[in-house]
Amino acid sequence: MTAYDPKTLPDDLHPSRFLKPTDLIERWKVQRITVTIARIEPEETIPNPSDIDPATKKPRVIMQPVLYFHTKTGSEFPRGYLLSAGVDIQSLKTATGAQTIGDVIGKTIVIQLGQHKRQTVLRISPEQVTQ
Repeated sequence: MTAYDPKTLPDDLHPSRFLKPTDLIERWKVQRITVTIARIEPEETIPNPSDIDPATKKPRVIMQPVLYFHTKTGSEFPRGYLLSAGVDIQSLKTATGAQTIGDVIGKTIVIQLGQHKRQTVLRISPEQVTQ
C-alpha cells in the first residue's frame, strides 16, 4: 500500500473533473491565473441531478464545452474549465477576439475568482492579455 504524500491537498483525495475555485485559492494561492488554451471539447455533464429524464429515469445529461489549458511545462492540466455560464462565453469572445471555436486555441486568457449567488465561482476575465 502506498501512503499519501503529506503535501496532498484534501480536494485531491476525490479529484473533480473540472477546475474549481479551490484550485486557485489552495493549490496556487492566487485570485486569478493566466492560462493558454490547449483545446476545447464537448463533454457530458449533469448540471442538476434532480432533473430526471422521463425516458431513462436517470438525471438528464447534456453536452457542455470544456476548455483545457497548457501548464508552465507545456503539458495539459488534467482538469478543464467548464464553460457553462453565458457570461463566460461573452468574456471568452472579448478576451480572445475569437470568431470561431478554432480561434481560441493557443489564446491566453485570465481565469479569476468571482461571485454568483453569494458563492465563489470561477469566471473568465473579458480583458485581453498582452503578451
